Amino acid sequence: MTLQTEDYSSLKRRLILRDSLTFLSLALITVLLFLITFFLFRSFASHRLELGQRWSARGQAAINSGHPDQAIVALRTALSYVPGQRSYELLLAQALGDDGHTEESNNYFLGLWEAEPGNGFINLRLARLAAKKNDVQSAINYYRASVYGTWEGDGVLRRRDVRLELAQYLIAQQELSSARTELLIAGGNAPDDVPLALTIAQLLEQANAPHDALNYYHKVLAQDPKDNTALESAARLEYDSGRFDEAHRLMEQAMHEREAATANQQTITPSDKEMLDNSTRILALAPLKKLPNNQRVTRILEARAVAKKRFDACSAQISTSSGLLTPLQDLTTKWANKDATSTRAVLLDDPAQQDATMQLVLDTETQTSKICGKPTGDDALLLQLAEFPKAMEP
Repeated sequence: MTLQTEDYSSLKRRLILRDSLTFLSLALITVLLFLITFFLFRSFASHRLELGQRWSARGQAAINSGHPDQAIVALRTALSYVPGQRSYELLLAQALGDDGHTEESNNYFLGLWEAEPGNGFINLRLARLAAKKNDVQSAINYYRASVYGTWEGDGVLRRRDVRLELAQYLIAQQELSSARTELLIAGGNAPDDVPLALTIAQLLEQANAPHDALNYYHKVLAQDPKDNTALESAARLEYDSGRFDEAHRLMEQAMHEREAATANQQTITPSDKEMLDNSTRILALAPLKKLPNNQRVTRILEARAVAKKRFDACSAQISTSSGLLTPLQDLTTKWANKDATSTRAVLLDDPAQQDATMQLVLDTETQTSKICGKPTGDDALLLQLAEFPKAMEP
């Protein structure tokens, strides 16, 4: 009986050992299969990720080289390997827009915008797409959202560039006051940036803000006195504002810098040459109050003689065409009084009479230009003085 019990226990132990070994073997096989499967899955996933990155890089390169059609194919392939990858989706939306698929690109970016409405890049692309569709208000809204949005990298520089792009768009839409505001903000954020100041000055000219543009050209010249673009542009604005002496100085300096840089004295444009010649003649013709009394009176008498010829010619023209002098009746009366007949001696002793005589000259040029057409020669220059009488002040 005892022997049977021992045999039974021994058999039971062998069975337990065998089952344990079987379970352990199965467990080891299961773990091994899991590890193999996990490794294969990780390898496959890693391979898909690598392929996605490779195709995405091709897409980015195609965008950079100006081939958005190739970029679209590459980026769609990248997304097939890595679905939902946001950076690839952004590139694909950009490529679609660059290739002219405006609606598809817009829908893509709108989907991305809903998940991240404060993204500066997305808002910028939506602004450009809205501009393409002539949706002016949406374009402006997206541009402004881009300016105040989040950016990766140098956000300050990117926001400034977007603000400049917005200003250019506003200028194109004739929203000149708003464009001026954006440009002044952009300039205020980078006061010592010479290339930026030059760009802003040129855009301010386009925005019909010549005074602000002139200020920025002078900012450029304060840091780079030899900048030829700033010199010539500032000279033209000074001239158009009636500051003929400053215009002459700046344009002469611009010519000097241009000649020094090119060793060619024929580089000035015809319009700049005309402006320089006109300013030179105006400064020689204008009876500036800072001149010695004798010299000022000489110039007044010369100007009066020029204006009298203009008046006589215009009177003859009106008389020939209509037989009437009515449009010039007021001037006819003025040319009969002492302002038109004062001698040199009288003018030398009477500064008030000098001013009255010169006013007759300016009135004559102004009224005859309205009745008898645009003048030429010294008459045209005297008309400019009439438009900017402060040019004769000290």
